[in-house]
Amino acid sequence: MTGRTPIPRSRILWSIVALLSLTAIGLSHWITHPVAEDSEQIDFINRFRGGSLVIAGGGYLPPTVRLRFLDLGGGPKSIRLVVIPSYDATPDQIASLRDTWHNLGVPSVQVLHTKSRDVANQESFTSPLDQATGVWLSGGTQSWLSEQYAGTLVEQKLRAVIDRGGVIGGSSAGAAAMTKVMIEQGVEEAVEGVGFDLLQGAIIDQHFLRRSRLNRLLKLLESHPDRMAFGIDEGTALVVQVPKGRLGVIGDSYVIACIPETDVGGPRFEVLKHRDQIDLVGLKSGRVRVSSPSELDASLED
Repeated sequence: MTGRTPIPRSRILWSIVALLSLTAIGLSHWITHPVAEDSEQIDFINRFRGGSLVIAGGGYLPPTVRLRFLDLGGGPKSIRLVVIPSYDATPDQIASLRDTWHNLGVPSVQVLHTKSRDVANQESFTSPLDQATGVWLSGGTQSWLSEQYAGTLVEQKLRAVIDRGGVIGGSSAGAAAMTKVMIEQGVEEAVEGVGFDLLQGAIIDQHFLRRSRLNRLLKLLESHPDRMAFGIDEGTALVVQVPKGRLGVIGDSYVIACIPETDVGGPRFEVLKHRDQIDLVGLKSGRVRVSSPSELDASLED
């Protein structure tokens, strides 16, 4: 008889920790939240503007997710929005993408679309990104984004949007493509691709709880033990203020943060929900929840 291949010890450890963490949140019950009040909206903008990512897990997104994305880009009336489809879009599909944002009060939407990497390296094609305060990467197929744009002038200008204080958002495929190590496809085993290096040192997985993608993420982490990973469920977004490493969650479900082994402990999971806010340093150290805004403000002071 042929013996089974031993399961790596690191995966066993991750799996035990995952079981304990995920059991605690009761995955059979989704939580719902009211639309944010003005004070919560203002607090959100103050904490997360200045170079941000809104990384959504796909599925139906609550209006709050797109509205907070627009807020970080200057508001629906002021945002200079560029949308990049994650597929070979037809004229009707491009019109539909524009309509999605027009219906949220955005008067002007530019759609950037090409099937040519040569075009993606041309200044004339990428010029709309020079003035953009917000860029949205649509759902679709993350390998499309990788094949057309990774490593091109488009990627360089996406980083420039963050550097000058804008916001980049994306859902499903658009979320997966935000990290250099990108999950391209796969059910139990992740097929690894190359995405945009917008959130450095991380891996993103989407539709995470809805499609039970824990196992494939754990296997991928075996090859990248130094990276932090975020499994983002449908209807939910992880928000990252990149320069200061601030993290927040908005939406109806959960974000599962997979923290690698550090000098303060072994690998572990943290479950983040709507309105949770913390910084990357705090997440790695185990200080995940902050109960009062004043305490959070003090912990994030420069």
